[in-house]
Amino acid sequence: MILRNKLTKEKLDIPYSEFRKKFAKDIQDAFESYRKTQLNKYSYNFKDDNSMEFNFYFELYWNFNHHACSDWYIEKFN
Repeated sequence: MILRNKLTKEKLDIPYSEFRKKFAKDIQDAFESYRKTQLNKYSYNFKDDNSMEFNFYFELYWNFNHHACSDWYIEKFN
């Protein structure tokens, strides 16, 4: 996957497994933001956190870019 820094425009091409390790805190922050947003919208649709987490990772590209307060964003998913 290709990530780009919003400030320096630095480009980072790393595999998904390394992305999960290096950006674990940013992913967790994005998930918490996503979770709060979804619970405010329609909490009755989620039976548990597992289904919410599945939906978050299913659209990780969009969710990471829009819910994480990170200097990095996902430019391309390989």
